[in-house]
Amino acid sequence: MTFALAGPTLHPDGTIADATIVVEAGTIAEVTPGRDRRAAFVATGIIAPGFIDMQVNGAYGFDFTTDGRTVADVAARLPETGVTAFVPTVITSPWETYAGRLREIREGRQAAAGAEVLGVHLEGPYLSPRRPGAHNPAHLRPIDVAEIVRWADPSLVRIVTLAPELPAALDAIRALAAQGILVSAGHSEASFAQALSGFAAGIGWGTHLYNTMTALGHREPGLAGALLTSSVPCGLIADGVHCHPAMVRLAYRAKGGEGLTLVTDAVAAMGMPAGRYILGGRGVIVDAATSRLADGRLAGSTLTMDQAVRNIIEFTGCSLAQALMLASTTPARVLGLACKGRIAAGCDADLVVLDDALRVAQTWVGGKLVFEEAE
Repeated sequence: MTFALAGPTLHPDGTIADATIVVEAGTIAEVTPGRDRRAAFVATGIIAPGFIDMQVNGAYGFDFTTDGRTVADVAARLPETGVTAFVPTVITSPWETYAGRLREIREGRQAAAGAEVLGVHLEGPYLSPRRPGAHNPAHLRPIDVAEIVRWADPSLVRIVTLAPELPAALDAIRALAAQGILVSAGHSEASFAQALSGFAAGIGWGTHLYNTMTALGHREPGLAGALLTSSVPCGLIADGVHCHPAMVRLAYRAKGGEGLTLVTDAVAAMGMPAGRYILGGRGVIVDAATSRLADGRLAGSTLTMDQAVRNIIEFTGCSLAQALMLASTTPARVLGLACKGRIAAGCDADLVVLDDALRVAQTWVGGKLVFEEAE
């Protein structure tokens, strides 16, 4: 099927200008200047590359660490928030849980319609015991490189978060990176020097900048300082709770559009009423703005990606084009997805149409309209 969309479009060079996008067999066949009124779909808002979320623990009442098959349920609804592809995240668990969840997510991935399931983000179990966050410390493990090589199937595992200061971490980083798996530094007590050693070994991302890592200090910059001053990109939860808006602004000024990826770190409560939910077997209490363990520690978020885009503009004063690229172009590049994150010939026809208030009006995945806001 061949059809066209037309309207103000975010181009790969960061400009927004009228264009007509011709879609053929799920792929962008051509992008021409100007708005062809004969196009089947004419947008009044802005057409942007679909959002890519690299850290989703669950949503809409489903927790991936509890049941990996629910990736299909979440994939069906994430386009409501402009997300066209995502990396379901499984947090620190016993090995039998990991094995079951990986098997279930592989099955659910095949059944998913809506947002594309890009693989799995394993957040743990090789984390600092001093920085577990909402993870159950009882399930943390010392690093065993042979064990890692055995279970880290690159056809399914896309990202692994670990603490680079742990014994054998550098060998693990090299082994994972050699398999094409994105290694991320997070839940870590790493010093600035230890973080740089991890980067040199192959770390390619940082998990939720500032959160559950050594704080930024003027004498010991820690992992946060290493991420802010290096070329290694990192995720950022721009909800105004995980990071004060001033720190979001600092991160944007330090890293720019090339170095930050907006993530939600969403949990089962995203898109649901306030109440009690589960994250990796632990109870969380959710109100209108936060998700917390009973002791008050933050436990993921209820942020949506479209809200993250609106927030980053408010917090930093960045342009609309820059904000949209933090949610699409940059994560696609970090994940090595050459055919996503850009509106250009040869790329996947994964698109989000936003109205003047930057609310999601339409979402397209592989050239199929998978969400349209009711008028």
